[in-house]
Amino acid sequence: MARPQKCRCICSKPSVTEFLPVRGGVVETVRLGFDEYEAIRLLDHEHLTQEQCARKMDVSRPTVTRIYDEARQKMADALVNGKKIVIGGGDVIVCTAFKPECANVRHCCHRTKERKEVDAAAEEFRPEETWPDKEREER
Repeated sequence: MARPQKCRCICSKPSVTEFLPVRGGVVETVRLGFDEYEAIRLLDHEHLTQEQCARKMDVSRPTVTRIYDEARQKMADALVNGKKIVIGGGDVIVCTAFKPECANVRHCCHRTKERKEVDAAAEEFRPEETWPDKEREER
């Protein structure tokens, strides 16, 4: 039995989600998932390595390779055969851990190791009423 797919982290959804060939008439559609779009954006547009891309998307490097290969095949099919490209869907979360230095950056991944450590520390914090009694601490 296959393990459930892990949710992929994307920095933001694209502002344009459909691309059409110039010729008119009814055309077939190729669907590109948000995760596939993100892999192309990070690897081809941002020139990241697959390892860096995997960290930003919060998946393994082999998973990035599979996502990227599928995206390239779909893009090639659309370009060669004049098909419409629609971007959307997939098991993704849009990162919401904004950093001040990213305020004016359109595409920015906020899932850094430091942010994860801060989030983990916040989850481990216990309110004062759950602290052990001072008497037990002194023993």
